[in-house]
Amino acid sequence: MVAQLLRLRADLLAGEVRGTARRSVLVVVGSLVALAVAVVVASHLIGLRASGADEARAVVVPIGALLTFGFTVVPLVAGRNDQFDPRRFAVFGIGRRPLAVGLFVAGLVGIPVIAVVVVAVAQVGTWSRDAGTTVLAVLGGLLAVATCALLVRVGSALSAATGAQQRSRDTGWLVALVVVVLVLPAGALLFPVDWLRPDAAELQRVADVAGWTPWGAAWAVPADVASGHVGAGFAKLLVAVVVVAALAWAWWVVVGRALESAEGRSRARRYRGLGWFDRLGATPAGAVAARALTYWARDPRYRASYLVIVFVPLVVLPLGVAGMPWHWTALVPLPLMAIIAGFLPHNDVSYDNTAVWLHVASGAPGWSDRLGRLVPVLAVGVPAIVVGAFVSARLAGSAVAFPVLVGVSVGALLVGLGLSSVVSVLLPYPTVRPGDHPFQQPQAAGVTATVAQSTMVIGILVLTAPAGWLGVLALTRGAHPWGMLTLLVGVLVGVVVLAVGVLAGGRLFDRHGPDLLAAAQRN
Repeated sequence: MVAQLLRLRADLLAGEVRGTARRSVLVVVGSLVALAVAVVVASHLIGLRASGADEARAVVVPIGALLTFGFTVVPLVAGRNDQFDPRRFAVFGIGRRPLAVGLFVAGLVGIPVIAVVVVAVAQVGTWSRDAGTTVLAVLGGLLAVATCALLVRVGSALSAATGAQQRSRDTGWLVALVVVVLVLPAGALLFPVDWLRPDAAELQRVADVAGWTPWGAAWAVPADVASGHVGAGFAKLLVAVVVVAALAWAWWVVVGRALESAEGRSRARRYRGLGWFDRLGATPAGAVAARALTYWARDPRYRASYLVIVFVPLVVLPLGVAGMPWHWTALVPLPLMAIIAGFLPHNDVSYDNTAVWLHVASGAPGWSDRLGRLVPVLAVGVPAIVVGAFVSARLAGSAVAFPVLVGVSVGALLVGLGLSSVVSVLLPYPTVRPGDHPFQQPQAAGVTATVAQSTMVIGILVLTAPAGWLGVLALTRGAHPWGMLTLLVGVLVGVVVLAVGVLAGGRLFDRHGPDLLAAAQRN
């Protein structure tokens, strides 16, 4: 069975080349570029063998983590047309074990996985300094390749199962965005400017954090041992093994479910209770919050927003390439993510489309609608800010950065949500309709969209400026008393703006209910 699937894989790859002239050129050029990039990265990694262990570790681990992260995101975006989707083989009577093993082995044959193999072999050359690190480098490379290959299989299968009806030409642009965003920081590590030195403490902290993630653990095993951190190295080896085992189990489950259900057949779902509506109580605010949590979790239009926020930390890394010191660069992503999260609900009423009549016709007070819509962002945003502040402060190597980041980021989030509560009522504008592709924007949103978005951005920046200024003083003059003052001012201003926005937005919602229904009809 494995041999047959390998032959099928080879025939499919040959068919890609024998297609139309344009497609053949794209496939060949893309493959050559991918292999050339892999060879360039491999040559740099091998060259690190003459460098110190800490310097090599600061380059190898982040690059490996970025590479593996790409194998997580790209299949989820572009895996809907996977020719090795297990569901395609469900009608051939193949057993679960031979199909799972065969598809996994056949999936190893391809340019992306071959590129990972090239990089993995190169890192063996980086760490071949003695017998012990060489063995660990080989083991880490095998785990890294297995992780990437399993991520492709699981991600493609999940994408095909959940997004088969949402194919779009925008997929190619999303893949290009992911690749560019990942290549920029990797290029900065391979071709560092003067301040971005592998022996810098900042990059050592990046390697520390990346090595404990599922994407960087396998790459960090030989690096930590070669650097003298033997205990951490073997602990990360355990993490890497657990990651591969978890992915293998996930692939086993995916194949099993594909063989048990027929494609195109609706699958009956059994629900117990009313979900969030049971948990949040029978109050107007609770009902709106339950509805908001449901569509934030299930609506593809909101999922597209997650993609933007997730990539923010990677996008700001080119700031360092432009010359910004690393300890400042590490502090930029979290406040920016908080601003974007606070900005997102500014047109939330239009996302409801005609369903907003439920909120208007129910007679519920407007403040309950305003507050309920903010629950998903608050429930996820505030804990995420605390965790992100801890990670960012560790990367920056500054204890005072933690209260500063919490104050500024929480303030920006709450201020954005408070302003959104008013702007979404006064300035609704056309947006993606329910059921449309999340990136299919209306051709003309009018001046209202420009005014609403400009108001939000300017308002968030102005109202967050006091906490931001105090944060700069805390980072430049010392923690006392500026750090805690930044925290207090940021949270206080945010809470006040949020409360005023919810109350004022609620009154406007009560007053402009018919206008909102008319605006929804135009959307």
